[in-house]
Amino acid sequence: MFFSAHAFGQQCDVLKVGSTQDWHPVTYIDSQSGAVRGIANDLARLLGQELGIPVEIDIETPWSRMLHNVQSGELDMVSALYWTSERDRRYLYTQPYFVNQARVFVPKGKEFPFSQLADLKGRTGVVPLGGSFGEEFDTFRVEHKLKLIAVERKERKGKMILAGRADYFIHDYLDGISYLKRYDLMEEIVALPHPISTTEVYFAFLRQSPCVELLPRINRIIDKAKSDGTLQSIIDGYF
Repeated sequence: MFFSAHAFGQQCDVLKVGSTQDWHPVTYIDSQSGAVRGIANDLARLLGQELGIPVEIDIETPWSRMLHNVQSGELDMVSALYWTSERDRRYLYTQPYFVNQARVFVPKGKEFPFSQLADLKGRTGVVPLGGSFGEEFDTFRVEHKLKLIAVERKERKGKMILAGRADYFIHDYLDGISYLKRYDLMEEIVALPHPISTTEVYFAFLRQSPCVELLPRINRIIDKAKSDGTLQSIIDGYF
C-alpha cells in the first residue's frame, strides 16, 4: 500500500477527519443549509476544541475512497466506524460514542420471517459498498455465500427492492427510516422487527497516523463528555 510521504512521521498539528455525507444521524450534509452535521462531526469538533488543534472534516469524498485516503495517510481519522477484526489490524479505535442498530428493509407486503441470519439464505440482498454490519454478519455472509449486491447510495437500494431486483436491503435503522420519510416511501418499504446487528460506533485512527498519539487524550474527552452529559446532549439534538 502507498503511504503519503507528507502524512506519516510528522507531528499532529491538524486532525484530518474522513466522514460520510449520508448517514443520519451520525454524519451527513444538511440538505437545506449544506452544513456538515451529525453526532460524529459535532463530537469531532468538540475534540478539536478540547485538544486545541484545528479539525478538518472531509465529507464530500465517497465512503470507499475516503477509507482509501485514510489508509494512504491523506486523512488521520474515520469519524464513524464499526469494529471488525479485519479493520482492527489497520485502525486503532477510540472509546465508542454511539450505538447503532441495523435492520432488514423489504417492500411492504413482501415481509418474510426473520429471526436469525440463516433466514437470509436463498434471498438476494443489497448492502452499502465497503460497509460492515459487525463481525458476526460479515463472517456469516462469507461463510454462507449470501447473495449480496453492494451499492454506493441508499437511494439505489430502495429502487432495487421495489423493482424486484432484490428481496431486501440492509441499513442502519435510524438512517433508513430517515431515508424512507425523505422520499415518501414509508407506505412502500418497511423494516423487519428483528435487528441484523446492534453495533457500537467509534472514531478510528490509521495505526501509522501521527495523530495516534492523541488517542489517550481523546478517550478521556469522550469519557468526560459521557459522564457530564455533553455527549447525550449532542445525541438528543438529533431526535
